[in-house]
Amino acid sequence: MDYYFLLFAIMAVGAGIFTITVKDALPSALGLLTVFIALAALYLHLHAPLIAIFQVSIYAGAILVLVVFVIMLLITPDEALETAQKNISYRAMGAILGVYLIALLIIGLKGINQLVAQKSLPEGFGKPSQIGDLFFRKYILHFEISSVLLLVALVAAIYLAKKRA
Repeated sequence: MDYYFLLFAIMAVGAGIFTITVKDALPSALGLLTVFIALAALYLHLHAPLIAIFQVSIYAGAILVLVVFVIMLLITPDEALETAQKNISYRAMGAILGVYLIALLIIGLKGINQLVAQKSLPEGFGKPSQIGDLFFRKYILHFEISSVLLLVALVAAIYLAKKRA
C-alpha cells in the first residue's frame, strides 16, 4: 500500500468536501488551498515536478489570492469573527489540517526518495524541456486548437461584456 498517496488523497478529498459544505467563503477558500497543496504533493509523487510547481504557483499562488482578495473586499466590517471562531467545523478542519501538516513534516524529514520507489522512468521525465518538446512536436495541433479556443472565448467574453454595457 502506498501510504504517501493514501495520505494526500484523503487530504484532498476531505478538504474538497469541506470546501463545498462550509457556508462561509473564507474558510472555503482555505479548504481550497488545502486541496491545491495536496494535489501538488500527489503530482510530486507521480514524478511530475513541473506540474506540481504550476499547481502551487498558479492555482495556490495567483488564483486563490485573487479569490481571497475578492472575499475580503465583500466582507462587511461589522461581521463578527467570534461566531466563526466558535464554529466546531472550523475547529475540526483546523485540527485535521494540523495532523496533516505534522504528517507532511515527518514525511519531509524521512526524505521523499525513501518513500517513492525509484521506478525506471524515461530520461528527463517531467522536466520542462520534455513537456515543451511534446507540446511543440507531437501535440502541436492540440496546442494550437486549444489556443484558438481560448482566443474565441476571450472574444466572446468581450462581446458579451460590451453588449451588456
